[in-house]
Order: sequence, then structure tokens, then C-alpha cells
Amino acid sequence: MKYINRNDKEYFEYSFEDNEAIFEMDVIKNAKNIFGEKTIYIDLKKLLKTNKKYEGAIPDGYLLDFTIECNPRLYLVENEVRNHSIKTHIAPQIMNFFLNYKDSFVKIKEEIIKYLQNEKISIDTYMQKTTYRNIDDMLTCLILNEKLGVIIVIDDADERLYELKNGFGFDLEILELKKYISKDNDTIYIFDKFNEQEEIMNDIDAVEELDTIVVAAYEDGFKNEFIENNRWYAVNIGINRIDSLKYIAVYQKRPIKAITYYAEIADIKLYKDTGKYIIYFKDKAKKLKQPIPLNPKNPNKAPQGRVYTNIGRILNADNKTTLDDIF
Repeated sequence: MKYINRNDKEYFEYSFEDNEAIFEMDVIKNAKNIFGEKTIYIDLKKLLKTNKKYEGAIPDGYLLDFTIECNPRLYLVENEVRNHSIKTHIAPQIMNFFLNYKDSFVKIKEEIIKYLQNEKISIDTYMQKTTYRNIDDMLTCLILNEKLGVIIVIDDADERLYELKNGFGFDLEILELKKYISKDNDTIYIFDKFNEQEEIMNDIDAVEELDTIVVAAYEDGFKNEFIENNRWYAVNIGINRIDSLKYIAVYQKRPIKAITYYAEIADIKLYKDTGKYIIYFKDKAKKLKQPIPLNPKNPNKAPQGRVYTNIGRILNADNKTTLDDIF
């Protein structure tokens, strides 16, 4: 049994076993922490079924993601516990989402709008920063025109579960949430974040502008992998960013503390069973004519997690440009 010791108090891992309802309540309780402040978790269970040809499926909820305010996304959320079979339960459930999703768009958008109204949740502030006429228009476009996105939240992700990310033709994210309880019922949650430490270019007008991911590297890894092997891993990339990425740039940590090289991306593949990715370059990385340093007055700007920007801002940098101008 796994446990955590904090302040001389032991916390033992809680076994959800067949207690999926308790697990789901914990997901809802921690929704803002797991998915991000600019998201809305919609606790809505409705059967998606269009005809007798396919079996129906009931997602545990939906997620409206406004992290990139001009480009919201809608995800189906499935909360699972570790004893559910990947082969006979999880994979078929996800496939049924895919088969019924677009054909159920009228029902989905009506139920989401009704839920927001009943729960008195306003998205007016977010809507003002999009190009959609109203929420009905937005949901219709997100369902019919965007690639299906599914988020699985599970208490223990088997390595075979990550193989599903390559097996389906849509966006699939897998997040772990674990619960630890002390003898006096104090609780600690440990979880993956959907938009972990994500930093995005200022003043973005369209998601297509986010064509570059900036990664941070120490000297050894930078030389061995970025320069000599023309690749970089293991990178945590948001599932709604992969299709738009065309370039990778590297921020060299101490003592350089600057973006120094970039490369054009040839391919992005899952890296082993980690749920992260390996990025392959088309050619050798190119040295920037003008390195982009960290602003000493803003040391917290050094990349820590996922950073997305536009290659134009990097290539057009001058001697006054700092990281503050990049994202």
C-alpha cells in the first residue's frame, strides 16, 4: 500500500475499487484544480445514441475549456476506476462516444445549455472573446467542426491505457487522480493537471498562431538530444495543441537563460507508455541570430511547463526582445 508522510502524519492511499460514484464526486470536487480555472465542468449524464446500428454511450460529463479564450474546446469526460477492463469496458465506451457524438449534437447542445441555465453558470465573459454569435452557435461548431476530444480521469492508469492514444483518430487525454486519507480522516489529493503550467502567447487572435512549443533544457540534454539527435522528449503537450505545432524552440537554463535554437517539427509521437510525447525534427536545429534572454526583472517568466508561442515572434526578435515579448 502506498502512503504519504506529511508533518509526521501518515496518509494511506484510498482504494476506490467499485466505488466509482465516490471517485466521480472527488473529480467534481477538484474539477477547477484538475482542469484549470478557465474551464467549466458539466456534470451531465445523457445517453448518446443515434440509431440501432451502434450501441449508446453515456459520458460522465463534459468540459468547456476556455484556456485559449479565442478558441474554446468541448471535451467528453469519462471517470474510471482501475478495476474496469480496458478491453471490455473503457475502449468500447470511448469508441461509442466517437460513433454517436456528432449525430447527437442537437441533444448535447440542448442539454448543456439547459444545465448552464439551471446551475446559473454564466459564460458571457468568455463568449465576448470568441467569434461565435451565441452559445448555441458555439456548441454546434465545436461539436460538428472540431475533432472529438475525450478526457479519461482514472485512479491508476495502466500502461496499456496510454496505447489507446495512438489507437483512436481523435484527441484523448489521460489524467490520474489519487486520494490519500489519514487515520483522522484528513485528505490529500494527488492529480495530473489538464493544462499543467500552461503559458500561452500574449494577444493571441487564433489558435493557428500557436505554432511553436518552447521547451526548457539543461546543457547535457540540450547537446545530446536537441543538437546531436534532432529530437526532444518527454514533452507534455496539450492534446488540443498537437495539430497546430510546426516548430520547437529551446530555452537553455542556467547559465545561458535564453531561447537559443529552434527546429522545424517532422513528427510528434507518443513516448513509450508515459503519456508524453517525443518530437522529431525535420533537420538540424538552427541557432537564432538573436538569442532571447530572460528579463532579469521578471525571473518567474522562465519556462516551467508547457509554453506555446508563434515562430514569427522568435525569428523577428531584436536586441531588446525578452521572454516577456514571446509569451
